[in-house]
Amino acid sequence: MQKGLVIWFTGLPNAGKTTISKLLEKELKLKGYDVERIDSDEVPRSLTKELSSDWFIRQKQKSTNIIYVAKLLYKHCIIVLISSVGRLRKMRETARNEIDDFVEIYLRCSLNTRLERDQLAKYSRYPSTIHYYEEPNHPEMIIDTDQLSPNDAVQQILDYLSAHGMIAGAKVDEYT
Repeated sequence: MQKGLVIWFTGLPNAGKTTISKLLEKELKLKGYDVERIDSDEVPRSLTKELSSDWFIRQKQKSTNIIYVAKLLYKHCIIVLISSVGRLRKMRETARNEIDDFVEIYLRCSLNTRLERDQLAKYSRYPSTIHYYEEPNHPEMIIDTDQLSPNDAVQQILDYLSAHGMIAGAKVDEYT
């Protein structure tokens, strides 16, 4: 039976969180792991309580909801992939403190590349808050997503997880 694990992909919008977490989900499922992906852009409103109109409080509430769901899945030996900016370092640290098997992966990316990827115009729609982000102090991994392909990033993550005994050795399938 597999052991639960929570991996939080953090970084500014358009750094590659959704892309890389989807690829990792696919690879882990191909290798027989039970995996669930929680993407903060896709968390249904029915799952979350009413959010505050205050931006900072809303960020905390969104992270609290994600952490709660991740803990439930983790408890049932699921590998949970969180794809969320997680703007407040304190909230990611809360997850780390409440979940024994936790990995924080900081996806770092230049502003120019993030702007090139911004198909939803988030940077122009939310100019007052889009750049607010507290970088992690000690993430398990930092991946520069403007320098690596998504498949290479996923391979680095699989290598890390394998080297630390979190999964069996794994190689990214060439056709992904």
